[in-house]
Amino acid sequence: MILRILHVSDIHGKLDVADKIAKKAREEVVDLIIIAGDITHKGSTSDAERILRKIAFSEKEVFFVSGNCDPTIMLSWRPSLVNIKNLHGRKISFKGINFLGLGGGSGKFGTPTEFTEEEFSDILKPFGNLEGKFIFVSHSPPYGCPIDFTGKKHIGSTVVRKFVEKTQPILMCTGHAHEGRGVTKIGRTVVVNAGPAKDGYCAIIEVVDDAVIVNLTLLD
Repeated sequence: MILRILHVSDIHGKLDVADKIAKKAREEVVDLIIIAGDITHKGSTSDAERILRKIAFSEKEVFFVSGNCDPTIMLSWRPSLVNIKNLHGRKISFKGINFLGLGGGSGKFGTPTEFTEEEFSDILKPFGNLEGKFIFVSHSPPYGCPIDFTGKKHIGSTVVRKFVEKTQPILMCTGHAHEGRGVTKIGRTVVVNAGPAKDGYCAIIEVVDDAVIVNLTLLD
């Protein structure tokens, strides 16, 4: 089984970036687009719909979670586009792999959707005994990794890190820390921060049976 993914995060409301994401997905012949939050920049669901509608022109399946800069209503929002699905607090199967999502942001930045560690724990609690191969999509990265470091401090979540350590997803797609673009591992889990799409960054990821191959690249 080969699953080919275009992973992006942190679009921050840029409509031209949405066009580039759709174009990249077609060129790379991916099966799935994963958006790991901050689709808008303190915008509305209407803003998110405009961006997602452009990405939907790729005619690919799209899984997303919202980020700290997205409105709180996006945690439960269901877009009208049939090929775009909100993963927050849900488990969805695609091509024989389960996907789990966690939206919102860790930390206190004065942004619309922020969670305490206790709130993250409550959201993830129903999924604590997941078995088998799955992919975890979270706007907030695991705390204490190169990919959650801003250059000044780590801004990830300790609860997210403990969840990854315990459940060991085959792949975790994340964002939030713009400066933390990169790939790291927690146990067997490959953790990818694709970098901010607003600045042209993305990742192409192939899941080949139990192997994960990551290419950090550009949208252009």
